[in-house]
Amino acid sequence: MSRLGILGGTFDPFHKGHESIGLHALEEGDLDYLYLLPANVSPFKIGKKMAPEEDRIAMLKAYCRSREEFQLSTLEIDTDKVSYTYETMEQLKTLRPDDELFFIMGTDSFLSLEKWYKGKELLESTSIIVGKRNGINDDDLEKLVQHYEKAYNADILIMKNSILEISSTEIKKNISKGESIGHLVPKVIEEYIEKYGLYR
Repeated sequence: MSRLGILGGTFDPFHKGHESIGLHALEEGDLDYLYLLPANVSPFKIGKKMAPEEDRIAMLKAYCRSREEFQLSTLEIDTDKVSYTYETMEQLKTLRPDDELFFIMGTDSFLSLEKWYKGKELLESTSIIVGKRNGINDDDLEKLVQHYEKAYNADILIMKNSILEISSTEIKKNISKGESIGHLVPKVIEEYIEKYGLYR
């Protein structure tokens, strides 16, 4: 049995913030592998301009080739429906019945998890690893963890990760200005973006 972390997102593009939370989850969650799960249509980003899915997949494939503990799952991006975490995790549990699965998320999303589509069911059924983000009070976070544990018997790990705040907006802005993005994205991602002229 493997311990498998699931890190979802639009990954438009995958950046060092994603990489950092993934590496910390592997270490602090004692995970064997981490699945990168690009979304076809994130319910929070409907209508926003994104890179074509073939480019987002190609960038993730390039990154996964450079880090063997990272793997790519196209489960969500292969569907034409909006991605909802609870449904995806249930599908993955069916596909990986012998593995222990952990959903990885940031504190900003964790704060509103009860309000997600079937968020309460997700808390009841799935182990969750949370990466810290700026602006979240530790005491407030601990109170919420205690609430989730009491109300839903939730299994939650709050990581002690260093905070690396990077946004895709910042990356795209730098590209449009002709400025470097090497400090924002892994090298293989930077090379792909430059080679194919993305986000110009």
